[in-house]
Amino acid sequence: MRNDVYETSIASVGDSEEDAAPDGSSASYPSIDGRRTASPAMSERSASTFFSRNDPIDALRRRPSSLNPLDNFGLIEVLELDSKPTLIFDLTASNSAGVLQPAYCNPALLASGDLLETVTGKKDITVPGAYSLRSYSRFRKWILEKQLDSIEGATESFSYSGMLWVETLFRERWKIISGIRNGQILETADGCESPVPEQLHIDKHRTSGAGVKDQTTRYEPAAVTHAAPTSASRLLAAASGMTSVSYPFPMGGFDMTAENPPPDLPPFYHLIREFDWAATPVGDMRNWSSQLRVMCNIIMRDPNPAVMFWTDQCIMIYNEAYVPVLGDMHPGCLGTPADVALGEIWTHFIPIIEANKRGEAYEEFDLPLFLNRHGFLEETYFSFRFVPVLDDSGTVVGHYEPITETTRQKVSERRLSTLLSLSEQTAKARDMDAFWMLLLRTLESNDKDIPFALLYSVEDIDDSNDASSVSTQSSISPRQCILKGAIGVPDDHPAAPARLDLQEGYNGFLPYFRVAMKSKKPTVFRIDDGTIPDYLTKDISWRGFGDKCSSLVISPIMPTTSENILGFLILGLNPRRPFDDDYQQFIQVGSRLCATTIASVVLLQEEMEKREKMLNRAALIQEQLNEQLTISQKESRFQEQRFQRFAERADVAIFIAATDGTFKYRNHKWFDIFKIAKDEPDVRKAWTELVSPEDMAFCDRVFGSLVMGKTAVSFELRMKMLWQPPIIPEATTSKQEHHVWILCSAYPELSEDGEVIEILGCVTDISRQKWGEGMQKQRTEDALESKRQLENFIDTTSHEMRNPLSAVIQCADGIITSHGSMIATDTDIEQAYRNLLETSIDAAQTILQCSQHMKRIVDDVLTMSKLDSGLLVFTPIDARPEAVGRHAVKMFEAEARAADVKMRFEIEDSYYQLGIDCVSLDPTRLLQILINLITNAIKFTRLEAKRSIVVSIGASLTEPDFSAQGVPYIRTATAAVDRTLMADWAAGENVYLQYSVQDTGRGLSASEKELLFARFSQASPRTHVQYGGSGLGLFISRRLTEMQGGAIGFLSQERAGSTFAFYVRARRKIASPVEARRGSIVQSDFQPSAGGQAPVAPLLKRMASEHPGLLANSGLPAAKEARPLREVPSTLHVLVVEDNLVNQRVLAKQLRNLGCVVNVANHGGEALDFLRKTTHWTASGGGNEVLSLILMDWEMPIMDGLTCVRIIRGLQQDGTVSGHVPVIAVTANVREQQISAAMDAGMDDVVSKPFRVPDLLVRMRNLISNLPP
Repeated sequence: MRNDVYETSIASVGDSEEDAAPDGSSASYPSIDGRRTASPAMSERSASTFFSRNDPIDALRRRPSSLNPLDNFGLIEVLELDSKPTLIFDLTASNSAGVLQPAYCNPALLASGDLLETVTGKKDITVPGAYSLRSYSRFRKWILEKQLDSIEGATESFSYSGMLWVETLFRERWKIISGIRNGQILETADGCESPVPEQLHIDKHRTSGAGVKDQTTRYEPAAVTHAAPTSASRLLAAASGMTSVSYPFPMGGFDMTAENPPPDLPPFYHLIREFDWAATPVGDMRNWSSQLRVMCNIIMRDPNPAVMFWTDQCIMIYNEAYVPVLGDMHPGCLGTPADVALGEIWTHFIPIIEANKRGEAYEEFDLPLFLNRHGFLEETYFSFRFVPVLDDSGTVVGHYEPITETTRQKVSERRLSTLLSLSEQTAKARDMDAFWMLLLRTLESNDKDIPFALLYSVEDIDDSNDASSVSTQSSISPRQCILKGAIGVPDDHPAAPARLDLQEGYNGFLPYFRVAMKSKKPTVFRIDDGTIPDYLTKDISWRGFGDKCSSLVISPIMPTTSENILGFLILGLNPRRPFDDDYQQFIQVGSRLCATTIASVVLLQEEMEKREKMLNRAALIQEQLNEQLTISQKESRFQEQRFQRFAERADVAIFIAATDGTFKYRNHKWFDIFKIAKDEPDVRKAWTELVSPEDMAFCDRVFGSLVMGKTAVSFELRMKMLWQPPIIPEATTSKQEHHVWILCSAYPELSEDGEVIEILGCVTDISRQKWGEGMQKQRTEDALESKRQLENFIDTTSHEMRNPLSAVIQCADGIITSHGSMIATDTDIEQAYRNLLETSIDAAQTILQCSQHMKRIVDDVLTMSKLDSGLLVFTPIDARPEAVGRHAVKMFEAEARAADVKMRFEIEDSYYQLGIDCVSLDPTRLLQILINLITNAIKFTRLEAKRSIVVSIGASLTEPDFSAQGVPYIRTATAAVDRTLMADWAAGENVYLQYSVQDTGRGLSASEKELLFARFSQASPRTHVQYGGSGLGLFISRRLTEMQGGAIGFLSQERAGSTFAFYVRARRKIASPVEARRGSIVQSDFQPSAGGQAPVAPLLKRMASEHPGLLANSGLPAAKEARPLREVPSTLHVLVVEDNLVNQRVLAKQLRNLGCVVNVANHGGEALDFLRKTTHWTASGGGNEVLSLILMDWEMPIMDGLTCVRIIRGLQQDGTVSGHVPVIAVTANVREQQISAAMDAGMDDVVSKPFRVPDLLVRMRNLISNLPP
């Protein structure tokens, strides 16, 4: 590298070539400030330069007395008085190599010692690689970058040499660099001083030659927010590109280091809190700094291993996930200096700590470490980062190290490499000796996992040198083990005799061979416990880490094709790795690879033996052939006759033709396929009748290839004939014409001189195959389209779930903010409290709406799943159709009112004329259809100028084609009707109930109408963006109406509104004179409608509680006599049994807010304990606690809800508990089978999560009121 630099004239600052006068006289030059100034003669300027060839830095210190173009600038005058070191660089000047050449530097920089040499690079110019290996290279690059976010006057910052440098770019040429000391104090309005915090960014880096990492830590300053910051601090924040943050921030209520920590801390947190920190340099936890508390909380909540080294003594503080990394060294390392706790291992980290103290972060991947954490020195690998922790003044006070153990990955890669090499190398073996050699050579490459190895082959004593005998070894013949090689074992070692008598010998490892022979799998033997005698392992040259193995494994080598053992492999196990599942798998996979490869070698040798035998037999066979020739000639005639019989019976058309095209032979199948040309004897003339005119040229070329080219041909061809494929309902091509397709293969029969004698061929009818290919293609396209629709549905559903979730989170944040603002406000407390209530109520209403929206999406997805799987159940019960419609409208009153939509319910004349009061149907499925249609109506109407919705009901005795509004009903040909409903309809007179939902929404265009009622489809791609939705509602509605014997249709006009109408089939009932009380719960003896499936009483009870007034009681035993309602106490005493503490606390609090007395239990066992204290308990030990009702969760530890309620009902039956204890199941298990199981177990009602507590309270009161007095 050159030590001199280019000579640069001061006149170059702000100059351009076109600014100089042609005659060399004075010219005006553009300045940085935008003004122009006169330039002295260039002859005067040449003598005074900022840089000389000998010492450019000295030249900078000797500023010339004469003026340069910058001296007259206002900016220069400011910089001359600025106390911050400042430079100006001309980006058009050559700075690609050597020392940087600033165009200007102010007195503050020149007076800062060697800072100028450090910034320009002169200080490191004699250090090899200084510009590429050190952090200066990034600083240099940052200076020379011309683009600065592409914004004129924008600023960026960079931390280098203990200073924060801020740059500003002007006119895409001049870059002004100004330095600020890290941790420099800013004065605030009240005279306080606050340090400038810094954000730390770590650049990825690679390890250099000596293990030292090239790293650059970049600091970006963040502004300090005070009550009244001075103008100076605001200017500095603006110049540095700072972002205002609140600093420091409060820890809130989750600080585990606080004097009053949050409840229910994990045991490890208690270990940290109870540790005697006062005896360490860290000091008493009560006196910890905010930085230490923040870092401690971050580490403890980190699910991954993390450790922090605090103070100069590097006191260790780590989380629970770090304990397995330490092993037996925990808890001795806690609160202990790292050099004491980690011993020699810490020496690896001392340079890293030093780098951290300089404010530099460090990152390391797969660092090998040897830890004694499980009672032995263990080979481990770790990837980690060391990040400095700064205090308020910017001083490094600790070191944060998140860590990831990569031991398993690194060791697995090494073992996998060995296995791959073993597979590749042994596959090259062609005989047994080559196999043994390649096996040893491969194992020798992995010295860590195989510290030593011995390899013996098993051979017959009489034929030890004949490797071919291995596949025919007899279990009773004398056998011996021959040493084929050793790794790490010296010659003539007692453990490696050259030969071993497998039947009678006891030297070497023979006794252990016999153990492995019995198991026929790799067997492990301990060395350190004396199982293997010391003389067998003495003087072995232990490879790898040089440690003596504690165990070895003996693996019998058997080919996969037989049970014969052909060899034994003795492997020493890595003493610095546990013999875990991965190690066992490595041994087992290696053993299987050996078994597979040796089987191939054995088969190859057997094949060679067979070839020799075949050669010996060849001569004998040749003699026999001559004798058989005569017999063959006789048989040939018989074969010809047999071939002819075969050809006539074959299912393939066979033909023989002469070279002139005349048929010489055609079997029966040929005539069956080509009936229209059966009388044509010439091939080419037959083509005119069989194939289309456009294929004639192809047929001529094929015949020419056979006769002239003498080459065989095979081709597919479409015939003129038609055929009828099988009828498949879902096939879209069933109405198309299907031509016969053939596959023809023909070849020329040649004479000895190569001339074509005749043409032989066969023809296969592949019409069905071609039709199947078309069907498969169509189904593939349909599947891809279905997949695309499903993906769109998933995207839409995800969006629909995320939007309300975002609103829920934002509303929760709003509630928190409102409460926080009220606490901090100094205004009128009543007004603040009123604002707080309004904000909280609004946020809660939004949360409720979003939750209901997400619940509808989940219900649609579950219903869709049940429809696809055929699990959707219909339960016909007696209900009032009018009440179902009114209830659907009432459900949406609040939402319609919020959207300013007028919604009303109307009853058509046809309904009154038929006098319908009660019918047998499934009201929940009917309600589900109405909910989907009303939801769509509100969604598409709320943004229109005119907003009204009309829901109406009508009826007819015959199946209608149009609604009263003129809506045509669309019926699907393949619609399936529920069998349960069909059986119910057969029990009496049927009616058709018609519902319509008419809105004044935006309407639908012609193209949008085609997409309705399809799965996952919406009117247009913009529908989801503007109105939301999952695209399932109308599809589900269509399926539900069709399964109830009905149909759905619509009328819509763009910008004029839409009308959706549907009808369902139901069985008419005669109303009972005794009307059911509104809000009552149907008793357990309520039976389903005639023809329905039995019994559904639990479901009816729950349905009556959820939707009061929907069910009718005509003809029911429970409704024949009006029973007086039980008086409901004004204050309900409720027992909440819930294992989730959050849900338990929230539910109990809301019930108390509604005036209930609440007790809680964590599981069924505690619920029974509380029951013994109540007035219901008649046995000894009963208490005075009042209990009105139990809210029981289903799935709980110790005792679940179903078990608990069964016990309660049993106690009622034997008289231990008096009266009936009402129990409502509160659970997320909402499938009908699960609800039935809960009711069968003894639950009085089931409430599915999520729910609203006011609705729950109504259910509770309804339940109590319907109990016997």
